[in-house]
Amino acid sequence: MESLPDLMDPKVQSCPYALYNRLRTQAPVYKMPNTGFHLVTSYDLCMQVIREPDLFASGVSPATLRPGGVPPEVVRVFTEEGWLPTSSCSTSDPPRHTWVRALLDRLFTASKVRAMVPWMESTANQLIDQFVDKGECEFVRAFAHPFPMIVIAEQIGVSPDMIDTFKSWSDAIVEPFSMMVSPEREVECARLFVEMQKFFQQRIEERRRAPKDDLLTVIAQTRDEQGELLAMEEALTIIAVDLLASGNDTTASALASGMRLLIENPHIQDELAADPGLIPAFAEEVVRLESPAQGMFRRVVAPTELGGIMLQEGDLLSLRFGAANRDEKEFPSPERIDLHRKSPGKHLAFGIGRHHCIGAPLARQELITCFSLLIGRLRGFRMEETAPGLAYTPSFFGRNLISLPICFERR
Repeated sequence: MESLPDLMDPKVQSCPYALYNRLRTQAPVYKMPNTGFHLVTSYDLCMQVIREPDLFASGVSPATLRPGGVPPEVVRVFTEEGWLPTSSCSTSDPPRHTWVRALLDRLFTASKVRAMVPWMESTANQLIDQFVDKGECEFVRAFAHPFPMIVIAEQIGVSPDMIDTFKSWSDAIVEPFSMMVSPEREVECARLFVEMQKFFQQRIEERRRAPKDDLLTVIAQTRDEQGELLAMEEALTIIAVDLLASGNDTTASALASGMRLLIENPHIQDELAADPGLIPAFAEEVVRLESPAQGMFRRVVAPTELGGIMLQEGDLLSLRFGAANRDEKEFPSPERIDLHRKSPGKHLAFGIGRHHCIGAPLARQELITCFSLLIGRLRGFRMEETAPGLAYTPSFFGRNLISLPICFERR
């Protein structure tokens, strides 16, 4: 195992699946020599960890795990110029996780998502209208990024005209979690984060004086267990991390990955066009094959054994969903798109149990809506002939295509 590629290498991150396959076969619980993290790559062992959330805690912030930790200037920027972010829903444990999840569960019910479908369709059609006659576009910039950003902006209650600003803020929130960002960029991200905090602080205060029918009002009016309005740092973290960043980054990743998979599998384009009822199955296969969140951390609370490896209190595990979702023991022909796969939602891309993704119903509907309209209006998706090779944003956590230049015809 000494010759294993390093998952902290951006080149390996751009296509980690050969490494994942080798680890699942030879060392499904593998301690990375340069970080000390244990990579968990098999489906059954990831499930074992997920099913024991009190033994394997979620309160781990990837931003603090890089060598040297968080730069002091980052802490200064937050504490002196803004608010130090609290833990997000996905990186917290009870009791905090319990009340945050209860709040967020109210925001994305199945009925609320269903009511959003006509508006989602209108939004997706407006984006397609901007490039449909050109026969080409850079898909990430033209569609994958703006669609989920517009959706979440509308739900939060701020103008979609600000999506470029929201994108820069969202990137500033997500990049430190990649564990690949430079100290200089991390300071820049902190300043952008604070800029966003001040923007939303004003709007929270406005909603407390004059409520509206939006998510900002729900959060602004929420009270804690003592009956007090949420502290500003709590409200801002929920808006910034749990809604703004989580509500668009992974969906944008899945949209871009789905288009890439359509290009690589022209027969799937034809099959979906002939039977649009298969598009929900395609959406599940996209997030299984190209898990937008490639992994999540867990911290061992007490000495235990996992996959024949003894773990000690404080050990860190990285559950590699991107590996577990291609485990041949659970998914026959795991590297193939199968629109008729039994139990298509069995993958771990949205998590399971206590930390199942709250936004999963919204994300699934966004994917179904977008691919239904893209396939319904366009055909012959292919890469632009002069396009360079595909590149991914370096990240230990996510899987985001930087660009995807495509060509197509009107259907």
